[in-house]
Amino acid sequence: MERGQKKPFSEPVGILHGRWLPETALPVGYAALIDTFDLAVPIPITLSAIGPRHKVYRAEGWKLYTPRHEPEASLIGHLTFALRYEGLDLAVLKALFRAMGPEAIVEIVRAAPTGTYARRLWFLYEWLLDERLDLSDATRGTYALVVDPEQQWAVSG
Repeated sequence: MERGQKKPFSEPVGILHGRWLPETALPVGYAALIDTFDLAVPIPITLSAIGPRHKVYRAEGWKLYTPRHEPEASLIGHLTFALRYEGLDLAVLKALFRAMGPEAIVEIVRAAPTGTYARRLWFLYEWLLDERLDLSDATRGTYALVVDPEQQWAVSG
């Protein structure tokens, strides 16, 4: 378990964070991270879960994805899901980074130094906590957009 992790990632549930799911489903992404690391943050307006059906739909503050979208039950699995499908939630990410410490992000970056999600996490960790990670500057790979303009408002810097 990661430093700060209180319990294993969730199993399918009918209610999470005081919100009923439209059907029993597996919380993923930010919902799973908030629950697993017991983060004291505002709950996102829409949470994500993996439902039993092969249909993506929204209902009652949840977006349910198909079983093929299910991430690996790990920190990187849920972080990648969150960044890929849910966009940025800086409050959740900052609280998570504080709870787990730098070692986990360093490990993620070393495992995939040119990976888009690893590079985003690296930047976000250093930017949000104003703390450099024990990593050499990247010399390979392409720039990765931190904000996905398909999911959230983004402007040129």
